[in-house]
Amino acid sequence: MALILAYKNRRLARDITILDADGITITPGSTDRVRISIGREGETALLTVDSQSPTANGSSLTKGAANRLILDADDLGFTPGTYTMLVDYYDADDGPEWKTVSRQCFVLENT
Repeated sequence: MALILAYKNRRLARDITILDADGITITPGSTDRVRISIGREGETALLTVDSQSPTANGSSLTKGAANRLILDADDLGFTPGTYTMLVDYYDADDGPEWKTVSRQCFVLENT
């Protein structure tokens, strides 16, 4: 588990590596997808970014060996606090379902 520190209304860029159970890097294929969700358990996610398309504000997730997450400043306008960031992986060859592959601590602070 890692701590992701962001600031309200400021852009953030971070590389996210997906590892299998043996610690080997998984590189998503062309038909696979990666999704990042930030929120609190039992509540609707405050922000979801999918590798398939950017958010309306331009936050994006470019998949690869190092999945580049870019959170636009306009998407980071929610209440500062500590949240859970889930990294989900959809392996098109492994069955039609999302798998949570990582859980991170996401802290949003005031600027």
